[in-house]
Amino acid sequence: MDEKYEVIIAKVKALISGGSSQELAQLLQTLHPADIAEILEDLDDDKRRAFFATLPSDVAAAIVQELDLDDQTDIMHGLDAARISEIVKEMDSDDAADFIGELSESNAEKLLGLMNSQGDELRELLRYDEDTSGGIMATEYVTVRDSWTVEQAFCELRRVGPDAASVYYVYVLDDREHLVGVLSLRDMVISDLVTKISVIMNPSPVSVPVEADQEEAAELFKKYRFLALPVVDYENRITGVITADDILDVVEEEATEDMQKIAGTVPLDHPYFASRLRELWGSRIAWLVVLFLAESITGGIMQKFSDAMQAFIQLTFFIPLLIDCGGNAGSQSATVIIRGLAVRDVRLKDAWAVLCRELVVGLGLGVVMAAIAFVRAWRVGGNPMMGLVVCLSVAAIVVMATVVGALLPIAATALKMDPAVMSAPLITTIVDGLGLLVYFSIAKALLPI
Repeated sequence: MDEKYEVIIAKVKALISGGSSQELAQLLQTLHPADIAEILEDLDDDKRRAFFATLPSDVAAAIVQELDLDDQTDIMHGLDAARISEIVKEMDSDDAADFIGELSESNAEKLLGLMNSQGDELRELLRYDEDTSGGIMATEYVTVRDSWTVEQAFCELRRVGPDAASVYYVYVLDDREHLVGVLSLRDMVISDLVTKISVIMNPSPVSVPVEADQEEAAELFKKYRFLALPVVDYENRITGVITADDILDVVEEEATEDMQKIAGTVPLDHPYFASRLRELWGSRIAWLVVLFLAESITGGIMQKFSDAMQAFIQLTFFIPLLIDCGGNAGSQSATVIIRGLAVRDVRLKDAWAVLCRELVVGLGLGVVMAAIAFVRAWRVGGNPMMGLVVCLSVAAIVVMATVVGALLPIAATALKMDPAVMSAPLITTIVDGLGLLVYFSIAKALLPI
């Protein structure tokens, strides 16, 4: 831990214990809310409650927004409902909705009732699924009329800007409340005050439907490098905005989910230490059982070729090598393609091109691995034919595993499934069975069995 950071923590603890609220407030003014949130992690529950008791609601809200949902719930738990409602009122609507969504239905209704009109707005946000654009949008934004002048737009910006989630863009509406344009703060600053908004606005604003998946919004941010994106309903009326910080959370969430799926686990809804042991067990057991049953196919294949293994006991020496080699090659290929599909570098129409490229890559990898395998098998097996069997098997298995690992995620995408479900353990299990079939088939063809 940084020495300066340790000094700040010690000072905060001392000010809380001494009840020096004024000096504490002055210290907090010099820190970013994210830094204050990090300091809270080093305080016990009693000091956290004392800390929040001294803060103005707007400062407390800014800090709470920097915390994970589980930490937000823990900190708010020690406060009374009236104090919580004051803090939540000061939070951005999207963060407030996320927090309330974590509460029990009775506690959520009690809190929303204390928030009056703001509670009604949050109820509207809570109607949307949390993984949709509506579920991550904020309802604080700046709109102007296309018939206004720049001067009128600046007056509106000064009026509603302090509460807006973003003021970098101003959204232009017509008389029927339809989104007809967008202009940046820069466009307004460099224009004459008497200029009409309709003259300087971009008449083709990019937006995202309120029911669209959050990944679609993330793709638009990546493509256009936006700082904020308007969310519209089916009549093209603006309902909210998504800001870049929301998308950073989405990207982290989606990346974490994909990593967990690739590892063959069910994605967790909470951080590791906030998850119960039962949840950790449940996230893994289903896939382990499926893979265990699938591996029984491998045992069946080995039983089918038991005569061959008895005739050439040396064949068994190389089974772990062949299985590991194929599994590793398949996992590498699958990981590359799953990543490509996630960032749209690879699309369904690219299936044939992927097949050709991975076939060539697989052949290149197979040749190198086969050469190493030939030397090792000849030395262990005692004759060149055994080396040839293992050599050809390794080459065939690596090529097959590379192609299978690449095409299965694409097939999952074609079937409207998340390609990440084609996890490394699943790919390995499939390749294990196919690899043994290849190995024993080549052995029977080349050896006197």
